[in-house]
Amino acid sequence: MTGRRRSVAVAVLTLLAPLGLASAADAPRLAGEVDAKRLAQAIAQDKGQVVLVNFWATWCVPCREEFPDLVRLARENRKRGLRVVGVSTDLARDLPAVEKFLADQNPDFPNYRKASGGDDQVFIESVDPKWGGELPFSVLYGRDGKRIRTLSGKQSRAAFDSAVAALLKSSP
Repeated sequence: MTGRRRSVAVAVLTLLAPLGLASAADAPRLAGEVDAKRLAQAIAQDKGQVVLVNFWATWCVPCREEFPDLVRLARENRKRGLRVVGVSTDLARDLPAVEKFLADQNPDFPNYRKASGGDDQVFIESVDPKWGGELPFSVLYGRDGKRIRTLSGKQSRAAFDSAVAALLKSSP
């Protein structure tokens, strides 16, 4: 399928899926592109919740290895007030690989792709001035929307559990 045909097919499926006229499995799994401003808006809309933002890429082996733990973490802690947001740093040309990965993982949390264009360093510094751009990289926000801590490199499920445990105990 050519790029243009794929774009048209994705657009049609995106419109038809909410109407029940296309399978949800056929619909794209990305919530769209995100720049620094839109990411801040996504985090702000979950104020009152603990938010874990994970930056990943399909070419990053540690990212792919930790992703199933993020999916389970999100599912098991949603009712306790945890929201997970994924941000793929893959290039636009890698969109099919991103969509396939998300279809295989089946996360029930939003995933965005870092917006094309713009200065990557500006984006990185807007997330965390101390972030060197390494992946995977996660940022944990408290219920007040303030950044609490960062997790650099591949994390175990136990590390994620430990990072969010105290924050989930606090009432919204």
